[in-house]
Amino acid sequence: MIYRKLGDSDLMCSVVGLGTWGMGGDSWAGSGEVDDDLSVATLRAGIDAGINLIDTAQPYGFGHAEEVVGRAIRGIRDQVIVATKCVSFQDEDHVYHKDWRPEIIRPQVEGSLKRLGVDTIDLLQVHWPDPDPTHPLEDAFNELYKMQKDGYFRYLGVSNFDGPLMDEAKKICPIVSLQPPYSLLNRKIEKEIMPYCAENNIGILSYGSIAGGALSGKYTERPDFSKATGENTFTRDVRNGMYPYYSEEAWPKTDALLKVMRELAEKNNVPCVYIAIGWSLKQAAMVSTLVGARTPEQAVMNAKAGDFVMSDEDCAYLTAKCDEIFG
Repeated sequence: MIYRKLGDSDLMCSVVGLGTWGMGGDSWAGSGEVDDDLSVATLRAGIDAGINLIDTAQPYGFGHAEEVVGRAIRGIRDQVIVATKCVSFQDEDHVYHKDWRPEIIRPQVEGSLKRLGVDTIDLLQVHWPDPDPTHPLEDAFNELYKMQKDGYFRYLGVSNFDGPLMDEAKKICPIVSLQPPYSLLNRKIEKEIMPYCAENNIGILSYGSIAGGALSGKYTERPDFSKATGENTFTRDVRNGMYPYYSEEAWPKTDALLKVMRELAEKNNVPCVYIAIGWSLKQAAMVSTLVGARTPEQAVMNAKAGDFVMSDEDCAYLTAKCDEIFG
C-alpha cells in the first residue's frame, strides 16, 4: 500500500480509503440487506490489507455506519485514521438536514464520538454547505475552531465545497482536505477545484471514485435497480439518481468506457477496478480514493489497488479516450 500526506497535516493516508455509506443499510437497497458482522469483518480485512483511512458519517443509516466502524476499530484504534462528518444529519424520521449552526454542530460531533467509541476524531469534515443564508459560515467555523482546540478532532476538512467557500472557511480554521465527487465519469472538479487544492496544499479524498460501482468492471450488461423504489430511505438506491451512469441513456457511453478500461486491465494484468482507481490517483492533489466494499474479499482486492501505479502513457490514453467518448 502507498501512503500520502494529507495536506498540511501529519496524517499519512492509504491511497485507497474505505467508504462506509453502504454499511449504513439505508441507501443501497438494490444490493440487499446489510449484515453488520460481515461489515465489521470487511473493515477488519481492509485494515489488515493496509487501508488505514476509514470514512463515515451520521447520515449513513442514522449513525449506524459509525457504530459499525466503532465495533471494527475496537482494540486497533492506533492503526486507523477515523474520518467522519458534521453539518449533514438524519433525524429520527430519517429526513436529511444540512445545518451548521453552532448549537447543532457540537452535539452532532459528540454523538459521532460516542458511536465511534473514540476520544478524538482524526479528520472531521463539513459534509455540505448549509443552504440557509441566515446561518453564517463564520459562526460555524468559529465553533469548529473552538472544538478543535478543545480536542474534539485533530484536523478539519470540507466536502462538496467550491474555491470561494474554502477561501472563507480557511480564514477562520485551517482546512487540510476536500472530499468531492470524482471519477472518470464525473470530472467536474478538474478545471477549477483541483488546481485550487494543489495550490493551497489541500489534499483531495475523492468519493464516487468507481462511480457507484459502474466502473468496477463487474457489469457487462446494464444492471436494473428498479426494485429499489426510493419511496423511503430504506428502499432507495442512490444508483437510481446520484449515480446516473446506469440509466438507459447513459449506459452506452459508460459501457464504451468500460471496454477501454478492460483493455488496459488486460494489458496490466489487473482487475478493471484498478484502472479506475489508478487513474484517479494520478490526478493533481489526489491523496486517496474512497471505495466501498461489502465483503472482506472486496476490501482486500480494493486494498491491493493501492500498490498499482498507472503509467503516464496509460493515464494519458485513458483520458483521451474518455474525452472522445463523452465529448
